Amino acid sequence: MVAEAVPVRTHVWKIPAKMEMLRPGEVKPKGWLRDWCVTARNGYVSRMDEIDPAFPRAWNRGFHPRGKYLDWPDPNKGAWCTEGGAYWFEGLVRLAWGLDDAELKAYATKRLEPLLERMNPNSIAFVYWMDRNDPAQMAEVEKANHGFIVGASGRTTRAFLAYYEATGDERALRALTWCLDDPRFYFFGNPITFPAPACDTWRYSGDDKLAAALDNFIATKPYPDRWPAMRYGLPVCQDALRMRERRDREDGKSWEWRLQHGVLCYESMLSWVKASLWSGDGAPLANVRAWLDLHERVCRQPHGVIVSDEQFGWAGPNRGTETCVVACDILLYATLAGVTGEGRFADHVERSFFNAGAACVSRDFMHHVYFQAPNRTEAIGSFHAGPGGKGGLYKTKHWPLCCTAALARILPGFVQWMWMKPMAGGLAATLYAPNTLETDVDGTAVKVETKTDYPFNETMEMSVTTAKPMKFPLRLRIPEWCANPCVAVNGANADLPVGGNGFAVIDREWKTGDTVSLRFPMAAKAETMRDFNDGGKPYCSISYGPLLFARGIPEKDENTPMPGARTDGWRLDASRVLADVAVVREALPEKWDWPLAAPLRLKVKDSSGEPLELVPYGCAKLRVSMFPDEAGKCCRNR
Repeated sequence: MVAEAVPVRTHVWKIPAKMEMLRPGEVKPKGWLRDWCVTARNGYVSRMDEIDPAFPRAWNRGFHPRGKYLDWPDPNKGAWCTEGGAYWFEGLVRLAWGLDDAELKAYATKRLEPLLERMNPNSIAFVYWMDRNDPAQMAEVEKANHGFIVGASGRTTRAFLAYYEATGDERALRALTWCLDDPRFYFFGNPITFPAPACDTWRYSGDDKLAAALDNFIATKPYPDRWPAMRYGLPVCQDALRMRERRDREDGKSWEWRLQHGVLCYESMLSWVKASLWSGDGAPLANVRAWLDLHERVCRQPHGVIVSDEQFGWAGPNRGTETCVVACDILLYATLAGVTGEGRFADHVERSFFNAGAACVSRDFMHHVYFQAPNRTEAIGSFHAGPGGKGGLYKTKHWPLCCTAALARILPGFVQWMWMKPMAGGLAATLYAPNTLETDVDGTAVKVETKTDYPFNETMEMSVTTAKPMKFPLRLRIPEWCANPCVAVNGANADLPVGGNGFAVIDREWKTGDTVSLRFPMAAKAETMRDFNDGGKPYCSISYGPLLFARGIPEKDENTPMPGARTDGWRLDASRVLADVAVVREALPEKWDWPLAAPLRLKVKDSSGEPLELVPYGCAKLRVSMFPDEAGKCCRNR
């Protein structure tokens, strides 16, 4: 069951992560999750070259931008496609091996082949057609938006790491090393993208040049103001987020780090998390956690991800979240779950994935929004950056094309990170959905098949297959929202304590045929908040387990309500709305596509006593999920 000659992480950081992420292909989606992955495969992920002429140019053999075209804005000649290729290739590789799809694997290899073939030790990051030894060429790269294409190279390393982990192709490790071994590149681009992949690549190679480059990055202080994303490894400032509108490239105004673009922030945080482990200095990791705690208090939308349209802002029913940030959020929080071993970060991943991840893309995975808002009663929003209000439309593509490409990352990342390996041994179930895990524990092949309709029901069953009986701990994440979890082994109830990290542990000898049954009873919850974008008006949203619920508006299409459909006017009283909530469950459809006629619904009454039926947020492309709150209470401090 286990592939031969897989790469091994032989080198250890000064602060080891609590859990290791698995390789692409060790976890495979099943059930409703596989349906969605196959739809993604047949949609954007395999067809991106058809979507826009920029995508065929991504890191190909004939696209060699120079001068001003090393920057991104020119849609026909600019280097934007190197960033888009980075996002797309990462999802393409992870999905190809997650589905074990031979055709998609061959396609992914073909798209990476130019870099695998042409990288050389004199390249400027992945810019293999330029020479790092020529000061004029180095200056040429840096002049183009502080080295935009080098920042894009840092993002591209994720696809190469995934490919190397899946295949063991030594060309990928060599290309990564040549990309990352010059300390000057760590200070190009915004965000700072190089430390994270350098830390990961060093785990495999132990390369001295990578180590020296990382040491140099850590030792460089104070950090220059022209790299504002580096601030997120430093302590939170008292005036940390300035909540005013900032339009792109404002005339006469300098770029304010407190108004930072969400993608740049989260990409840079990822580097700080890994650099903290590398250096043994826990302060940057602690600072990242403090920043995220601040985001949770002021920026997080009910669907799980922060306001970022394209800057931070107060949460509210009409504020937007960029699709790129949904992908960044899931990667960052999954990484933190592994680094810290804390289940609460995985809880966050599930909420983001099941809600924001589903809402940003159409049911056929061929249209998407650039920005999503909790309330979407019409397609045109009030977003001021990026593509503006039209960023709320479901379209085949939006300019800039970043969100179109980033869609490819969301699904396969979640699949791969459903299981991790604790440094203390055994296996850890970190995220839940139907899947099959095939890996090894201490050199012995182990398979765990998880059958479930979660999060659309409360139960799941894991069936274990082992090459031989063996003892190891199985860690099960218990969601914070679940008050009374039930765990049974081979039909016998197991009274398991839940540790402070949010995991219960079954430490026993496992053999083929053993089963673990889980039940996470769900209860409806009303969350209240105030919209400080609009004078502090109170709002209420309703969740059930990890799912946010919404009033789904009948759709003519993804952007158009049915004629005569009611789109507003509902109000809730948070103090009474859950008094007589009813849960309606039906069997999942034969093929899962996030239908408006959802198999899980909540029935409540609005503040006037009128019946109100709610569906999972991701099932409603037109919706209201934040309702004016008659009670006027606010449980989230600002």
